[in-house]
Amino acid sequence: MQKFRVAAFNVENLFARPRLFAAVDDPGAAEALRAAAVLQRLLNAKSYKPDEIIKIFNDGKLDNYLSVQSERISGPDVRSQRFFFYEREGDETSPVVSLNSAIRGRGDWVGGIQLKGETLSGTQVQALGKVIRKVDADVIGLCEVEDRRTLEAFNAQYLGRKYPNAVLFEGNDERGIDVGLLSKHPIGALHTNVFTVDPAEKKRRDGASPRLFNRDCIEVMVDLPGGRGPLAVLVTHLKSKRGTDEMEMETDRKRLRQSTEIARIVKERYSKDGKPHRVIVCGDFNESSNRDGANGAALGPYKTSIDPILVEAGLSNIVGDTLGPAKAFTHAEERRGKLRRSQIDYILISPDLRAAATSCGIDRSGQAFWGPKAITRAEAASDHACLFVDFDLEKLV
Repeated sequence: MQKFRVAAFNVENLFARPRLFAAVDDPGAAEALRAAAVLQRLLNAKSYKPDEIIKIFNDGKLDNYLSVQSERISGPDVRSQRFFFYEREGDETSPVVSLNSAIRGRGDWVGGIQLKGETLSGTQVQALGKVIRKVDADVIGLCEVEDRRTLEAFNAQYLGRKYPNAVLFEGNDERGIDVGLLSKHPIGALHTNVFTVDPAEKKRRDGASPRLFNRDCIEVMVDLPGGRGPLAVLVTHLKSKRGTDEMEMETDRKRLRQSTEIARIVKERYSKDGKPHRVIVCGDFNESSNRDGANGAALGPYKTSIDPILVEAGLSNIVGDTLGPAKAFTHAEERRGKLRRSQIDYILISPDLRAAATSCGIDRSGQAFWGPKAITRAEAASDHACLFVDFDLEKLV
């Protein structure tokens, strides 16, 4: 038997932060943030008082957190075309002692504050690393990652570079939460659906076409070990739910269009003899697989907004089918004193992979709210659990 594990995990906002915003991990950051606000006000002044600017920069120890850089200086006494200040005595750690005299006010230069450094730290990030190391998947699809640089930094700092291959395309979410993938095995072809237009939505005010996927649906071809060929892993994060019934109907319609497009992709690109073949669709779908059709007007003939993937594409919800609804929940939250649990994260697999699957499970070690033994929210990696499926590659056809 040659075991191969695929996992999926919503890591709940894996963001890298400039040092200035890392108050939890850097005791000086909070004071520096206040000093930076004062500095910004002083730099916006029509006429500068150099002594005040120098004092706030030095007293706030802002050199550890930011720099002030100029793209162009238009003053009469141009002595530097690059830096606003940084005329020092001694080495680079010495305090700033003067400004560039060519700059007498905001109108004399073009540029601004540049934040220094990024940090991936804190209890949540450590907990995320612990869960992913414990699950130890060959391939893991991730939701809510800021960008590829953050993903690679997390892999280096907390996973010991366990995954030499990282995939992430910048998505459409204005908050910067993207989908990505880490793999121990080589990556072949890649495809992003970030540019797919949603014909059901009107053009935006700026004239841009509305996009179907709020984040993305990435298609990644992973080379299986032993020369067994490629495995297609699609990672997505479908439209989030909202509060009111009217808004919920709109999100149902959006998810239905998204899942219909994913079903089309599976049928057209990853099928053999009329059936899906060697393909996995995973991620946070923001929808339960057994919800009744409360929004019938929005869903039409479907019971849920993800039925096109679950039914029409011919993929199996192996975790839900194996564990049952009571145990297969992946998301837990507490609202108004009530605990809500549901499966909204999935690893959906084609029939040939179902025949090669040996086990599946859910790791809740980093999840809050799931039950009496759950860790506290402050210690949690995420409000989602990490789910996984094991395959025997020797059974693959």
